Amino acid sequence: MENLRETLDLLYQLQSKDIEIFKLEKNITQTPKIIEKKQKQISDIKADFENKKAEYVRLNSLKKEKEALLATKEASIAKHTNDLNTIKANDMYKNCLVEIEKAKADKGVVEEEILKLMDDITKEQENLKNYEQQAKTKEEEINKEIVEAENSLKKAKQDVEKIKTEREEFSKNIDKNILSQYERLKESRDGQGIALIDGESCTGCNMVLRPQLIVQAARCKELVFCDNCSRILYRKA
Repeated sequence: MENLRETLDLLYQLQSKDIEIFKLEKNITQTPKIIEKKQKQISDIKADFENKKAEYVRLNSLKKEKEALLATKEASIAKHTNDLNTIKANDMYKNCLVEIEKAKADKGVVEEEILKLMDDITKEQENLKNYEQQAKTKEEEINKEIVEAENSLKKAKQDVEKIKTEREEFSKNIDKNILSQYERLKESRDGQGIALIDGESCTGCNMVLRPQLIVQAARCKELVFCDNCSRILYRKA
């Protein structure tokens, strides 16, 4: 019977290329998703900044409204004060004084609201400034990560093509029938169609092997398959 040790040696070397291809292709598949996730992080940072800026704009708009209301109250006080000089009737005079006091009270409330808004605006402006700087720094970091991921993706694609070319040439040295069986197995097993025997276990699935299989694999007279994962069993000399 033919000794398959040389063929199995070659097949195991071929598998090292397949494992590398599998890892690279997995990386190629995952990297665009990683890039997309990082781009979303940048979009979220910008959206958050716009929300914070909207609050700053809202506070300033509210302050203008309060300032307009304050001007109305001051105009009311001025009008009723002028009216005092022309009013003759006591009842009307008293009513005018009441309106003046009411307007002054309202004015005081509005002035307090404006002062509170000015304080809030100052704080929001400082927070906005700090957040903008932090956001800028974070965006730069993420953009750098995106560029690195894109470069990594480009290199991975180049490496895959190179290894596939090397693999195609290398596989010509392996018996076509055995290679065909290996190819079918590796497609559904993460690029691994052959597994080393380590002691009494299959390194492909870590299951303990029957002693008979270990003996048969050591003889290298025929292809021997793991009872559990169906990979070709290989024992180094």
